[in-house]
Amino acid sequence: MIKKILNFHHARAGGQTEKMKKIASEKICPFCPKYLAKYHDAPIEKKGRYWAVTKNDYPYEGSKWHFLFIHRRHIEQASQITGPAFSELSQHLKYLIKKYKLPAGGFFMRFGDSDYTGATVIHLHAHLIVGGPRNKKTKPLEAPLGYKIQKK
Repeated sequence: MIKKILNFHHARAGGQTEKMKKIASEKICPFCPKYLAKYHDAPIEKKGRYWAVTKNDYPYEGSKWHFLFIHRRHIEQASQITGPAFSELSQHLKYLIKKYKLPAGGFFMRFGDSDYTGATVIHLHAHLIVGGPRNKKTKPLEAPLGYKIQKK
């Protein structure tokens, strides 16, 4: 049995589903280092021992910046991240904040079963999303982080 790597229910942008179908046919993980350059269009901004940092090919609607921090080893659980990897992640985050002069942003990580998280790729990765300031005409950015529990 092939382990689930992609969740088609969470595809949200034009072209994303088609790319996912090709990836699924090859039975590979598009976030693993061996395949990242083949299936990810944006260049790698920064690479460390544990993380590759890149812009998201499918940024959330209304975002000015949307970066991905992709673990360079295929892991799926936050509990698998080592102390040095967390430290490096922090350095990459600081690097982007400084390089792009980000005044604010949202930083989150999905892990585990994508039917709980809303992720399309089941390979540990984090997001940094930056929108614009609130005013009378703006609406909040929306990023799925999971599903609401049903009240009985």
